[in-house]
Amino acid sequence: MPELPPLVLPPAQSRCLPWHIASWESFATLFEKQRLPHAMLLEGQPGTGRNRLGLALARFLLCSERSTEGNCGQCKTCALSASGAHPDFLSVVPAEEGKAIGINAIREVIRFATATPTLGQYKLIVISPAESLTTAAFNAFLKCLEEPSSETFIVLVSARGYPLPATIRSRCQRWQLPSPTISTASDWLADSLSQSDLGTEGVRAMLELCGGRPLEALKRLEGEERDALLGLLHAAQEMIQRRAKSLSLEQAIAAVEPDGALDVLETVLQRWLRELPTEELRTGEALRGFAALDNIGRLRAAKRSGTNPNVDLLRFSATSTLNGLWEQ
Repeated sequence: MPELPPLVLPPAQSRCLPWHIASWESFATLFEKQRLPHAMLLEGQPGTGRNRLGLALARFLLCSERSTEGNCGQCKTCALSASGAHPDFLSVVPAEEGKAIGINAIREVIRFATATPTLGQYKLIVISPAESLTTAAFNAFLKCLEEPSSETFIVLVSARGYPLPATIRSRCQRWQLPSPTISTASDWLADSLSQSDLGTEGVRAMLELCGGRPLEALKRLEGEERDALLGLLHAAQEMIQRRAKSLSLEQAIAAVEPDGALDVLETVLQRWLRELPTEELRTGEALRGFAALDNIGRLRAAKRSGTNPNVDLLRFSATSTLNGLWEQ
């Protein structure tokens, strides 16, 4: 069996995000001309909607009432794919975030690929992220890619720039999915947060904090920590602008979970160092900034490895790291 049931995202009618429209139009045109490849690799930055595009493509191909815009969202096949019960749709993801997709899951993929479609004309396999496959899983998967059946479409979703094996990449048609501009992502977030009391400045600040990844920004903007994260971001930016220790920084960090706090401090440090004039990059202040950025990375690694389980100590270390920029 696959390691997780099919990945589904409501609503039943799937549409790509605005910055993927050109890619979507290419898919639709190739399908209309009966030239859509049976093995596709979608490469894009995490948090920019690459999985949404893969799901939209799968539902489009399964839909019995599809249009050039996508699936109808109302037919039996759309209802089944939305519920995760479509017999011709298999989505394989890691059992836990960060874990590998092993050979047992690929054996299920092979079994699924060789079966006859149950309801319609096509079967869809979506694997994400493709880079999670183990070496043994990649090797076992090659046969599916080398001899795809005419009714089976395989969609691999991967992080852009990740070095997938050449044997896999060469057997897929690759789409380099664009990331949105800050303006496009901000407009989309504003539309998605129509009931939000945040202004454009707050939306853009969260987008910057999330590295320009709109789906991650949306998740945090709708989360309980939104105000605390933006408060910490403001406190850290104010400290950088004043070039002096901040008494409020410790209190602001205490209100945020450690991962979010480290994200904020890393974002503020990176922006400050990036905007420094070239002639100032060798000053003692800038060198302390680079050292602080390295220390934030060490704190993050320590937390993830479990060697620093004391959250209060981690927060103290993070506060001291930033305040230490201006210690003489």
